[in-house]
Amino acid sequence: MILALETSSAVASAAVVDRQGVPLGESRPVESAHQARRLLACVDEALAAAGVSLADAETVVCGLGPGTFTGLRIGVATARALAQAADLSLAGVPSLEALAGGLAGGEAGTSASTFVPLIDGRRGEVFAAVYRRAAQVSPGEPPAWPALEPVVGLTVVAVDGLAEFLAPWPGALVGGDGALLHADRLPPAVVTEPAVAAPSALMAAHAFLAGSPRVARGFAATLPIYGREPDATPRVSAPAAATRRSRP
Repeated sequence: MILALETSSAVASAAVVDRQGVPLGESRPVESAHQARRLLACVDEALAAAGVSLADAETVVCGLGPGTFTGLRIGVATARALAQAADLSLAGVPSLEALAGGLAGGEAGTSASTFVPLIDGRRGEVFAAVYRRAAQVSPGEPPAWPALEPVVGLTVVAVDGLAEFLAPWPGALVGGDGALLHADRLPPAVVTEPAVAAPSALMAAHAFLAGSPRVARGFAATLPIYGREPDATPRVSAPAAATRRSRP
């Protein structure tokens, strides 16, 4: 059983799934300026809905971003704390890949082959990537959740440059809050999926189960993907020797 968390966007969520990806319990997504602070309540809701406790889980999976700096810090720190407290394994998935999986999977119900997740980056920018369905390596039944491979990795795109960025991908399915907020900047050749508006904990769990090589595993590797430098940086203080007053 897997407990998944997602806090990269304005909507925090938690979900519990079995090893086949079947949802057992989800929290009610909350959208607010303080959504990530409610994450533990989301975890409690998901566990209660599944009728299990944290000790019943095998792995804690969290979305790594990019997204809001504060949300990512809280999400990853919470996942680490829960995994450590219950002696569970820890993993993280890129939120853009989880969102692309939401576009490619049952949530969108599409036959498209190219998927472009767009996450609002503020500053007049979006975090973007381009994915396509990966070829099935082993024979037999196709995976329950689509395996994806990146065509274009994490890219910070100015809102004014979205049409140019998307021009090489006519027919691509586009989603995420970056697509909804800037729908007027998208070229007519792409298709927007409004039902997939943000990465969710369920998407993160499914991306983990799809076996992506981009999944981070273990405490040392499970770190936020910020995508760029933070808006606020620590003030650099003058050397102590230069600021300390001389004693008489």
